[in-house]
Amino acid sequence: MQNRTRLFVSADYDKAFAFMIGAILIGVLLGTVSFCFLSNDLSDMLLRAGERHIDFRRSSDMGHILLDSFFVSSLFITAVFILGFFALGQLPALLILVYRGMGLGMVLSQVYTSYPAGSAAAAALILIPAAVVSCTALCMAAKESVRFSSRLLTIVLCSDPCSGIVSMTKVYGTKYLMFEAAAAASAAVDCIFSVLLSSRI
Repeated sequence: MQNRTRLFVSADYDKAFAFMIGAILIGVLLGTVSFCFLSNDLSDMLLRAGERHIDFRRSSDMGHILLDSFFVSSLFITAVFILGFFALGQLPALLILVYRGMGLGMVLSQVYTSYPAGSAAAAALILIPAAVVSCTALCMAAKESVRFSSRLLTIVLCSDPCSGIVSMTKVYGTKYLMFEAAAAASAAVDCIFSVLLSSRI
């Protein structure tokens, strides 16, 4: 009986994680479509931002690239972590995933349309591996955020005693540190690919 319960819980976790991945992919699709309808001014602004991003990786040392990449990934993970402490934080956490995906979709579209084939491939290799790691960590963080937020909502609506909330919070905080470690791994991947490939763009 316990094994069957564990299987059901595992399946629910897998579905929740797949849902978070879906939110990111919807954002990527929206970002790609939105890029096609940008005004010339916004398109030029995005192009300049992309060029600054690449120039930063060409001219900066590994430490600066590592810190910059970690800060961005950590910012999104921290945002969804904080939303977990709100009883109605589920929807904003999902919107953060969509927003992250939109940004990624727009950047990749800009790379595809603005660089020649060889340079576009190098730029994509700089962006995509680190984005996969950071977005996976963000989806896992968002899943835990929604789960914790839903528990708080249940306590509020059902007027349940808050027994076990301290231990739940400790577990939630520990998982947040694990996601931050994944963000650091993402930054390391970004740093390695930037050093190896930025000169080819």
